[in-house]
Amino acid sequence: MQTRLALLLSSVLLAASCTDTNSAAANGGAAGAGGGPGAAANGGAAGAAVVNCGTSSGPIDPTAMIDDMEAIDPSILMAGGRNGSWWAGGDPSSPSATIVPNGEASATLIPGGGRCGSLHAMRVSGQGFTQWAEVTASMRYGVQDGGTSGLLPYDASFRTGITFWARIGDTSASYVRFAVSDQYSRPEGGHCDPNSSIGATACYDEFGVDLRQLGTSWTPYRIPFAGLGQRNFGLQRPALDKTAIYSIDFNFNVGEIFDFWIDDISFY
Repeated sequence: MQTRLALLLSSVLLAASCTDTNSAAANGGAAGAGGGPGAAANGGAAGAAVVNCGTSSGPIDPTAMIDDMEAIDPSILMAGGRNGSWWAGGDPSSPSATIVPNGEASATLIPGGGRCGSLHAMRVSGQGFTQWAEVTASMRYGVQDGGTSGLLPYDASFRTGITFWARIGDTSASYVRFAVSDQYSRPEGGHCDPNSSIGATACYDEFGVDLRQLGTSWTPYRIPFAGLGQRNFGLQRPALDKTAIYSIDFNFNVGEIFDFWIDDISFY
């Protein structure tokens, strides 16, 4: 896979001149399967908007970028010892629910010619889930203890947080939860109980934060690990274990339509 490092620090630095001409009316991107959400069917987020693209004022770290989405395949960048991939899905107990993509998730063209030099982004749209739905980027994949293949932990102890650009479609719910899983919230870590949905040993109570001000214009986010918290339904820990991160997750609100775009996700 070719190394793709453009706009590494675009979400966190000072203003530069660039305009975003993305249009929700443009066709491009996934449409909801089986009569999915109207926003997805009509082509996505609305409204051309001026975007602060950012400019680099310091050294570039080629190991920080998790994915710039330009390879248009499910794999994240193979940098800094990472070899994970993107996946989207929801709970199977909601048979009438839809999510696109479903399974391995690849980037799609950004309508209107792109965003600040970026031509592709991850888009996930859907509706109808009653328990959970998400898009997630795993950090590492390989042979686990015991010889089976699965997710492996990644040491991000020298990182401070995550940056990315995000937007929603014009009929999408504005709520998305950003979360990071570690060895205490993932069953692969061996500390929590995957058979318990709630309680002192339950898995998946990840450290995260609610993104409640998402809009139809591209917006940069800079989220420090130290600011994340749990939802208090599972195994409790004092802080995220940055030495053993498994995935970066975006959880969608159940029972609502979602049409979510993400681009240029990076450590800092």
